[in-house]
Amino acid sequence: MLSGRNGGRPTEWSSRKMPGDPIRGGECMKLTKVGAIAGIAVIALSACGGGNAAKGTVKIAIDLPLQGSELAASQPIINGVKLALKDAGGKAGGYTVELPQAAIYDDAINGAHDPQTGAANATKIAGDEAIIGVVGPLNSSVGKAMIPITNEAGVLQCSPANTNPDLTKGDPAKQLRTKANNYIRVTTTDDVQGPAASQYLYDVLGKKAVYIIDDTETFGKGVADAFEADFKQRGGTVVKHDAAPKTTQDYVSIMTAAKGLNPDSIYFGGVTATGGARILLAAQQVGLGDVPYVGPDGINDGSGATQDSFLNLAGDAAKNAYSTLAGIGEFPGKADFDAAYLKEYGIAATGYAGLGYACTQVVLDAIGRAAATNPADNAALREAVRAAGTATDHTYKTILGDITFDANGDTSQRIVSIYSVKDADWSFLTQVDYK
Repeated sequence: MLSGRNGGRPTEWSSRKMPGDPIRGGECMKLTKVGAIAGIAVIALSACGGGNAAKGTVKIAIDLPLQGSELAASQPIINGVKLALKDAGGKAGGYTVELPQAAIYDDAINGAHDPQTGAANATKIAGDEAIIGVVGPLNSSVGKAMIPITNEAGVLQCSPANTNPDLTKGDPAKQLRTKANNYIRVTTTDDVQGPAASQYLYDVLGKKAVYIIDDTETFGKGVADAFEADFKQRGGTVVKHDAAPKTTQDYVSIMTAAKGLNPDSIYFGGVTATGGARILLAAQQVGLGDVPYVGPDGINDGSGATQDSFLNLAGDAAKNAYSTLAGIGEFPGKADFDAAYLKEYGIAATGYAGLGYACTQVVLDAIGRAAATNPADNAALREAVRAAGTATDHTYKTILGDITFDANGDTSQRIVSIYSVKDADWSFLTQVDYK
């Protein structure tokens, strides 16, 4: 999950662009109007140039949790997708590209992501022949449920936030696919994100005895396990590794037991909606409020002013909190992107806004190259877009910089950003490139 973040930004959601607002393609934009953001010119040229006659209208879809605390992470992605589509003039390869309200799917139930709802959404996406690409999901467990369905249908899927390695690597990934790969992501994986947090906690903060707790889910357990392995390898001690599902009612008793083990730090594997802030509040209640509390991108979901975000729910207890994001935090076009986002939405870019924008750039680029094959119908176009989007020999010019995808669908950018809390907001500290 990535940020185009600066400390001290406002984080209320825009009243102008919300999940239900449709985006439709307009007239082709001039290069001079889109050159302000790095990488957009390439897409604008492929969308507008070459004398392409109008080829009809196609759609892209979004699947994200749009309820509860997870909306704080999803809304920046939606905004990023819409901004990228607007900056490209709503065109790619001679096609008009739309993002209608009906194609923005909510995979949450009762305020939290739900894999089966994601699978049901994927079935709807697969059944709409006009949809030739999808951005999402946010959560790896939902991605695990969606991939078999979108793969069977041959729909290009780009996630701006999934980080679990099993979605793309080894036998677990192979079991999700029956056809040629259709899934790519612009984040790096938890076997990089977990060790990055471990390295910072051990080497920079100087902590040697950590208590770990995860939410038992695909993402949370995976990143916590990766963190634990690296921390031990560095010579650190894991005093205990607990697992507590999001249905847990009593975190105080768990943290009371943890305090008795004398940890000098806490690592949480999961997201805000699966216990991130509640665990920290319980830690503070039992006397562990002064030790560093480190979590992955699942808790980096807005400032204290963002309703139901980690910092909003944790309040003053988050003063010693740190988070990682499985993506680049500082990139050459960041200032331009932040300015364009602020102008469009009246708020600063947060969370995964830049990754949502980048995924859309990738999908539009793939549509442009697929169009050059002159597909006979939407089914042929869908397959051509899938093949173009997963090609390993193409370099994408994105807001994040130049990226390629390997045969598994993983990005060439293996960068993790690290944040601390300053003035009730996440503040960028550093980033590590695991080339």
